[in-house]
Amino acid sequence: MDSYRFQSLDITQYIELYSGKNLEDLFQNQNVVTNDMGEFLELTWEIEKDDCPCDINLHITKKNLLNNLKTVYYIGENVENFLMNRGIRNLVDLKSHLRYRKHANDILNLIKNKDYFNLCKNKYINDLDVAFCFELEDLLFIDIETLGLYDSSMIVVGLGYFRDNKFNVNILFARDLEEEISICEYLKNEILPKIKCFVSYNGKSFDIPYIANRFLYFFDENPMISENDIPYKHGNTKYHHIDLYHCCRRKYKGMFYEYTLTNMEEQLLQMKRENELPSALVGTCYRMYLKDPQKYIGLIKEIIDHNYYDIYSLPLILQRILED
Repeated sequence: MDSYRFQSLDITQYIELYSGKNLEDLFQNQNVVTNDMGEFLELTWEIEKDDCPCDINLHITKKNLLNNLKTVYYIGENVENFLMNRGIRNLVDLKSHLRYRKHANDILNLIKNKDYFNLCKNKYINDLDVAFCFELEDLLFIDIETLGLYDSSMIVVGLGYFRDNKFNVNILFARDLEEEISICEYLKNEILPKIKCFVSYNGKSFDIPYIANRFLYFFDENPMISENDIPYKHGNTKYHHIDLYHCCRRKYKGMFYEYTLTNMEEQLLQMKRENELPSALVGTCYRMYLKDPQKYIGLIKEIIDHNYYDIYSLPLILQRILED
């Protein structure tokens, strides 16, 4: 068999190991989903707590926010230090301050009402600071794989969510390019109505705008924005979005040479993937599979395994950031 090398990765082993098999042989946990737009393949994992030890305490962010005096108008770092030296440690203490009590009460009311939308208008409050506004079941961990070109097809959409103290990973796979539209239909009608917050790694810049663009391509509408929003200006305005890439850049500023997802897995979680396929090769491998599915079925296994680990690591990174 020919040898196939991409950058430093030799994919020949995956071709030889699985050649002649089919998806049913490689994945037992699969289901064909059918809707008005066609079909796609869904692969599911239900991960027990012992295998994905995520005791994520979203409510710890409320305490952090209450202790951030800079969220009040006219309070910067110097004023905050001055007030703390005077015994004012949090926003509740600030309620008795003649000058700042009105603004402090305004923010405290937003916190009480879990009004994350208006809280995030404050430049001193970031996406993670309002995580206390949500329950763990409200979060949708998401990561996509594409053919690699802007405006090209999505071939994999990975989803993760918590139910009954278990972490569920669902991977939506387009067995050919025609199945992408049914994946988008499924996202639009079955997934988005059930969630309140995205969690991604660099998804604000890539995954969510990309999905929005595919919605517009297929349906001429974007269900992630309100009716008054300009479709091509916004990817998402309906759902809160915790982007762990930006969280890592803020939390661990200057500590790491690069902030890729795999590097954060290794540096923060001491986790080394069994799967070695980099994102940059996903599109190339998928195209090879389309030309000869039986020969290159092993490359699809690597693509799906790659996306699985992308989703699996997201709640672990979120947990680590909250605990540090």
